[in-house]
Amino acid sequence: MTHLSLLDDPQWAIFHPQMAKAYRQVNQYQQELAQADIVKCPRMGECLDLILEDFPQAQILYLVRDPRDVYCSIAEAQKSSDPTVTTMADNQRFGPHEHLWQGVSLAFRAYAQQALKGVNLYPDRLIFTNYVEVYQHPQRTLQGLCQHLGLTIHTSDIAPLTGQQLGPTRNKHQSDLSIKGAKRWRQELDPAEAAGIVELCGDDFRTLLSHCQSFG
Repeated sequence: MTHLSLLDDPQWAIFHPQMAKAYRQVNQYQQELAQADIVKCPRMGECLDLILEDFPQAQILYLVRDPRDVYCSIAEAQKSSDPTVTTMADNQRFGPHEHLWQGVSLAFRAYAQQALKGVNLYPDRLIFTNYVEVYQHPQRTLQGLCQHLGLTIHTSDIAPLTGQQLGPTRNKHQSDLSIKGAKRWRQELDPAEAAGIVELCGDDFRTLLSHCQSFG
């Protein structure tokens, strides 16, 4: 939509032992980040402090999603045969846990705390937006966001994509590439698990939402 270059979820950020932090060890990775106009790499949320420090011109867009929906999405991805999805469940580095929902919750908290630390240090460089708004009003929200960032957007490119699955299809089972959207947890999640996720993540989630800007 912006006709800018995109680095989309680089493989090294998935498989390198240091994951997204690997750019500090491998010059090639750092060059990839520096040369791309736009980088989509959710795992960078884990080292957001380093990104903000090492790329002083970068603007960060942090998409805030209900942690219960995050868990449902990751649980769904485990049904895929693609090897890249397995790292999404490798969350023991955030703390010992028994169940996947607990690991996802611990990861959510770690990412949230990085984001909140970042916005305190660099309030003009971190933009928070609510997943629900993007899901419900994609065209209007994207136009508003690009206007805020000073990016030219080609509106004719937006409408055909509004109802398409733009997320990585490797995270989907080939028999179901549908978009589940916001509040999917109400249909998919066990009530006890949902309550446990809220207990672990609720405060951080509400704080993140309080920083969200509306672009719709």
